[in-house]
Amino acid sequence: MSLEQIHTGPGFLGASADAGDAAAHRAHVMLRLARRDMDAVERLLAEVAGLTALHQITGEYDLVAIVEAAHAEALDDLIDRISGLSGVRAAMASRLLPALRSSNARSFAA
Repeated sequence: MSLEQIHTGPGFLGASADAGDAAAHRAHVMLRLARRDMDAVERLLAEVAGLTALHQITGEYDLVAIVEAAHAEALDDLIDRISGLSGVRAAMASRLLPALRSSNARSFAA
Protein backbone atom coordinates (compact mmCIF):
# COMPACT_ATOMS: atom_id res chain seq x y z
CA MET A 1 0.00 0.00 0.00
CA SER A 2 1.41 3.40 -0.89
CA LEU A 3 0.41 6.89 0.08
CA GLU A 4 -1.19 8.77 -2.75
CA GLN A 5 -2.09 12.44 -3.00
CA ILE A 6 -5.80 12.78 -3.78
CA HIS A 7 -8.11 15.65 -4.63
CA THR A 8 -11.42 15.54 -2.76
CA GLY A 9 -12.83 18.72 -4.24
CA PRO A 10 -12.02 22.38 -4.79
CA GLY A 11 -9.73 23.67 -2.06
CA PHE A 12 -9.21 20.26 -0.46
CA LEU A 13 -6.23 17.96 -0.68
CA GLY A 14 -5.81 14.71 1.16
CA ALA A 15 -3.78 11.56 1.40
CA SER A 16 -5.07 8.10 0.71
CA ALA A 17 -3.55 4.85 1.93
CA ASP A 18 -6.78 2.89 2.16
CA ALA A 19 -6.96 -0.53 0.60
CA GLY A 20 -10.62 -1.06 1.57
CA ASP A 21 -13.72 -1.35 -0.59
CA ALA A 22 -13.97 1.84 -2.63
CA ALA A 23 -17.76 1.52 -2.78
CA ALA A 24 -18.21 1.46 1.01
CA HIS A 25 -19.33 4.51 2.97
CA ARG A 26 -17.02 5.12 5.93
CA ALA A 27 -16.87 7.32 9.01
CA HIS A 28 -14.76 7.92 12.10
CA VAL A 29 -16.97 8.15 15.18
CA MET A 30 -15.31 9.86 18.14
CA LEU A 31 -16.76 8.76 21.48
CA ARG A 32 -16.59 10.34 24.92
CA LEU A 33 -17.36 7.82 27.64
CA ALA A 34 -17.94 7.80 31.35
CA ARG A 35 -14.75 6.17 32.71
CA ARG A 36 -16.74 3.63 34.69
CA ASP A 37 -18.45 2.50 31.47
CA MET A 38 -15.31 2.12 29.29
CA ASP A 39 -15.14 -1.70 29.46
CA ALA A 40 -18.89 -2.14 28.98
CA VAL A 41 -18.96 0.18 25.95
CA GLU A 42 -15.99 -1.62 24.38
CA ARG A 43 -17.83 -4.95 24.79
CA LEU A 44 -20.99 -3.48 23.21
CA LEU A 45 -18.98 -2.04 20.32
CA ALA A 46 -17.37 -5.43 19.67
CA GLU A 47 -20.84 -6.74 18.77
CA VAL A 48 -21.61 -3.97 16.24
CA ALA A 49 -21.60 -5.14 12.62
CA GLY A 50 -19.83 -2.58 10.45
CA LEU A 51 -17.20 -1.65 13.04
CA THR A 52 -13.83 -2.18 11.34
CA ALA A 53 -11.49 -0.75 14.00
CA LEU A 54 -11.56 0.75 17.47
CA HIS A 55 -8.77 2.88 18.93
CA GLN A 56 -8.19 4.67 22.22
CA ILE A 57 -7.21 8.27 21.55
CA THR A 58 -6.06 11.35 23.43
CA GLY A 59 -7.92 14.65 23.59
CA GLU A 60 -11.57 15.44 24.21
CA TYR A 61 -12.73 11.97 23.17
CA ASP A 62 -11.76 8.55 24.50
CA LEU A 63 -12.27 6.26 21.50
CA VAL A 64 -12.55 6.47 17.75
CA ALA A 65 -14.62 3.81 16.03
CA ILE A 66 -13.97 3.26 12.34
CA VAL A 67 -17.19 2.12 10.69
CA GLU A 68 -18.38 1.30 7.20
CA ALA A 69 -21.64 0.43 5.49
CA ALA A 70 -22.79 -0.38 1.97
CA HIS A 71 -24.84 2.81 1.55
CA ALA A 72 -25.28 6.23 3.19
CA GLU A 73 -28.54 5.39 5.00
CA ALA A 74 -27.00 2.31 6.58
CA LEU A 75 -24.01 4.39 7.70
CA ASP A 76 -26.40 6.92 9.29
CA ASP A 77 -28.12 4.09 11.17
CA LEU A 78 -24.78 2.66 12.30
CA ILE A 79 -23.58 6.04 13.58
CA ASP A 80 -26.90 6.56 15.43
CA ARG A 81 -26.68 3.10 16.98
CA ILE A 82 -23.13 3.66 18.23
CA SER A 83 -23.91 7.17 19.48
CA GLY A 84 -26.88 5.84 21.44
CA LEU A 85 -25.06 3.06 23.26
CA SER A 86 -25.36 3.07 27.03
CA GLY A 87 -22.26 4.72 28.47
CA VAL A 88 -21.58 6.99 25.48
CA ARG A 89 -21.73 10.57 26.83
CA ALA A 90 -20.96 12.34 23.54
CA ALA A 91 -20.23 11.39 19.95
CA MET A 92 -19.00 13.18 16.86
CA ALA A 93 -18.91 11.52 13.45
CA SER A 94 -16.79 12.51 10.48
CA ARG A 95 -17.55 10.88 7.17
CA LEU A 96 -14.62 10.00 4.95
CA LEU A 97 -14.93 11.73 1.60
CA PRO A 98 -14.54 9.64 -1.52
CA ALA A 99 -11.34 10.30 -3.40
CA LEU A 100 -11.74 12.00 -6.75
CA ARG A 101 -9.04 10.31 -8.80
CA SER A 102 -7.56 12.46 -11.48
CA SER A 103 -4.70 12.27 -13.93
CA ASN A 104 -2.73 14.74 -11.80
CA ALA A 105 -2.86 12.57 -8.67
CA ARG A 106 0.67 11.69 -7.62
CA SER A 107 2.37 9.58 -5.02
CA PHE A 108 3.71 11.35 -1.94
CA ALA A 109 6.69 8.99 -2.04
CA ALA A 110 7.66 10.23 -5.52
